[in-house]
Amino acid sequence: MLTHIAALFSTAALGFLAWIAVTVVDLKTDTAVISTKVEANHKMLTPLWEDFLRTHRNDNLAWFDR
Repeated sequence: MLTHIAALFSTAALGFLAWIAVTVVDLKTDTAVISTKVEANHKMLTPLWEDFLRTHRNDNLAWFDR
């Protein structure tokens, strides 16, 4: 009887560890996809932001030292 309980516990523990391993692999995959998308957005938005800053320099800013 005790060996059946030990076998059941060890099977459950191995299943839990396998579930954790699969979850970590999925998380790493999702993180890599998100990182690629963020990098692509950064490359796309950087020229737009620099152009915006160049064209709107000193327009409509509050001056505290005048």
